[in-house]
Amino acid sequence: MAREPALGENLARIRVSKGLTQEELEERSGVSVSTIRKLEQGDRSSARVSTLRKLAEALDVRTSDLFRPSPEPVSPQEETVHADLLALRRTLKPVRGLAGVQMPDLDGPVSYGSVRDSYLAANTLYRADDYRAVVQTIPALLVEARTLVADARGADDQRAALTLLSQTFQFSAQALIQLQQYDLAYQAITEGLAAAEQADDPLLGAWHIFNECWLFLREGRLDDAQRAALVTAQAIEPRFSTSDPARFATWGWLLLWASAAAVRNNQGDEAEDMLTFARAGAHRIEGQPLEAPPLWAARGASTFAGFSPELIQIKAVEYAVVRGNSTRALEIHDGIRSMANLSSSTRYRYLLDVASAHAFERNAAESWEILLDLKTRVPHWLKYQPFARRVAGQLIEDRARALRAEYAEVAAFLGVES
Repeated sequence: MAREPALGENLARIRVSKGLTQEELEERSGVSVSTIRKLEQGDRSSARVSTLRKLAEALDVRTSDLFRPSPEPVSPQEETVHADLLALRRTLKPVRGLAGVQMPDLDGPVSYGSVRDSYLAANTLYRADDYRAVVQTIPALLVEARTLVADARGADDQRAALTLLSQTFQFSAQALIQLQQYDLAYQAITEGLAAAEQADDPLLGAWHIFNECWLFLREGRLDDAQRAALVTAQAIEPRFSTSDPARFATWGWLLLWASAAAVRNNQGDEAEDMLTFARAGAHRIEGQPLEAPPLWAARGASTFAGFSPELIQIKAVEYAVVRGNSTRALEIHDGIRSMANLSSSTRYRYLLDVASAHAFERNAAESWEILLDLKTRVPHWLKYQPFARRVAGQLIEDRARALRAEYAEVAAFLGVES
């Protein structure tokens, strides 16, 4: 197990440097002394983003200052089978010699069509939230894709093979981030970005930065996430009069990642500005089909995860939760009429925000019902969500009576003592 981030140490050090007692920090921030004490003692179950933002604001620092130095990757709640990780690690970090990467022999030749079909089959597992199954398919798939690149002849075949290899790294990184295997995810992002650059596809490269921002947020590297997203968004910024929907969606998603980092880093005004720009982009392409570029492996609209005005509303709910305004979050939630075009993972994450808002408003039953529904529908996804464990932990801490049996089962599933 990697060392836990020094959050408690930093909080205590900054508080003392400001000449504040825990009681005085409570008065300034609205965060209870008991929560402050738990955080300073290293109890991370109380480390809600909205709580940390309030503390940072009261201490007149950025939220990211509470995490310095940046936290190291942590292990998932349920370890992936060691043999699967070893095979994956060998594939992502293969044997290298003076002659280059040493790739294992394959049974028979590979073709663009066969590798593409393998990619789409593995991607189906990812969309079904079966991350452990995805991990088992990645090693062979990456070997096939790398072999396809090595065997390609001619500029067009080389570009097509590199594009497919890049996309294979892209969804591999997404699965690894879900499994909290951050070192391997970063390796996949680095390799995938290099392949996109070789294929001369900056839009595909930008989607690797999408994953990088997600990884940085998971690690608490808020400044890094914001910087990476903004630099990349500036590089691909669309012209509102002529640009295609794919560029708008990619640019808009990057702005959303930048604003997500900013709102968590006690930079609410900057977050709102970026959300406004993203909203303008979503309205600019509203109603237009989001078609993947020709060489992309037919992920279609799922690649762009439903970039739309509805997505912006959902992000507004998330930001309200982060800023501790649960009443406003539920007001926005009540006005959302459709999520049909959004990816499944986006919808599920949004439901956790709604559950969190209900928990803050002491609507325990509504919050538990959302968690119970997610456990029933997407257990593979839910068990790897730290946010879900924090919501359940708050519900248990605030409970006024014994938990119903099905709610206790949800808590046990998430590894939260009830």
